[in-house]
Amino acid sequence: MKIIKIMSLCLGGLLYVTSVKAEVLNVALTSSSVPFSYENEAGEWVGFNVDIAKAICEKIKASCTFHYLRFPEILPLVAEGKMDFALPNMLKTSERAAKVAFTVPYWRSTSSFVGPVDYNFSSAKRILEKDKICVIQNTRQMHFLQSLNEDKQDHLISTKSGAETIDALKKGACRFALMPTMQSLSFLQSENGKGFGYLGKPISGHGLGGNVHIIVRKDRPALLKEIDAALQEMVHEGLHEQITRKYFPFSIL
Repeated sequence: MKIIKIMSLCLGGLLYVTSVKAEVLNVALTSSSVPFSYENEAGEWVGFNVDIAKAICEKIKASCTFHYLRFPEILPLVAEGKMDFALPNMLKTSERAAKVAFTVPYWRSTSSFVGPVDYNFSSAKRILEKDKICVIQNTRQMHFLQSLNEDKQDHLISTKSGAETIDALKKGACRFALMPTMQSLSFLQSENGKGFGYLGKPISGHGLGGNVHIIVRKDRPALLKEIDAALQEMVHEGLHEQITRKYFPFSIL
């Protein structure tokens, strides 16, 4: 009888361990950010961030459910604990760090103006004075443009995503766009991007560039450490660079 009880306790312990290992993590990614996370023509979710997220889940031996959301929705959901971690291509600020935890950097960003290749670019302020600029709402890029000229706010065309920004640019709703450099790369390399190009140099100042991090729930410090370790291992073994080269012609870390 004692043996049976011991076996039952051991089995119960094994079941408990299994249930912990089988915990499902909710992971958020942006829904239309080529080439980071987007739905292809076959209905599959692909992109640099998708591959990075899957690799992390595999390395930390977690079962992950992926949620594809608009950029403004993601940080509040992580802060509320409804998402365990997320890859929204986010820069770290003191305001954001008060709400969520940030991993080690896993790539470095800049912002760029995109417009007609034959345009003689001189300054962002000059563009804003004369033409309409598409920019994603509630982003550093929008705040930067708003600070340049309070009298020209009607020249800013607010969009909800990188894909919507590019679509508006193609349709002529705006002549220029200001967005993360990497988000427009695939468009400029495509047939649809002919006649468009980067204007001026990439911008890293004014909060428009810097290290990009994964964000994690503040009440999951152990998960933060696991993701940090997974990212560092991916860089060390070359997996990070392997994933990078699927989507970019150069290193981005």
